[in-house]
Amino acid sequence: MTTISEKIREGYQTRFKRFGGRAQSLSWANMGAAHQRFRQMWTDVDYSNKSVLDVGCGFGYLGKFLTKKFENVTYTGVDIVPEFIEKAKLRRPNLTFFVRDYLFDPMPEKFDIVVASGILNGDVPHNMDYRKKAIKTMFDHANEALVFNMLGSHPQPVQPAQKNVWYADSLEVLTYCMSLSSKVIFKAHYNSKDFTIIIFKSKEKAS
Repeated sequence: MTTISEKIREGYQTRFKRFGGRAQSLSWANMGAAHQRFRQMWTDVDYSNKSVLDVGCGFGYLGKFLTKKFENVTYTGVDIVPEFIEKAKLRRPNLTFFVRDYLFDPMPEKFDIVVASGILNGDVPHNMDYRKKAIKTMFDHANEALVFNMLGSHPQPVQPAQKNVWYADSLEVLTYCMSLSSKVIFKAHYNSKDFTIIIFKSKEKAS
């Protein structure tokens, strides 16, 4: 039986065979759409002098921007698609990249900030449970904050015709994140069907 990770990886590999190193291989409409989301991820967070883990890094675009915008960023990118990591290493040899199924097999070490852009948009079995487990895994491996975005809004949008995308109820996701920490930033002003959440580690939730 094909696992969730295998299904996701095979889908991206099919796109890579068609589009190569272009943005479309990452299921982006265009680079402008990606930049819009990236901007939400670096406002309200200071990445300077931080170790950063980018889960689902693709070709390492976010790493490129973070290391240019902030000083002394120690960046590591992981992705389940070997072709993406090979391309990322060629394009950005100054950064660190690994092939890894992070949501199911996370690295043991923690990073100051964990980021994830676009990896929680797929239509998978038990969509909300999958997203909550992924958020918890990434947050547990962050020393200071988890920053991620996701398709969806509140009320929950009508699901699209294509079966590979699923829109979340942003209020349900936000409520779950607030169960993990008392310090949460929610941003949905930039796109009617996309939102960004920043979860900071809080003393109240420290174990």
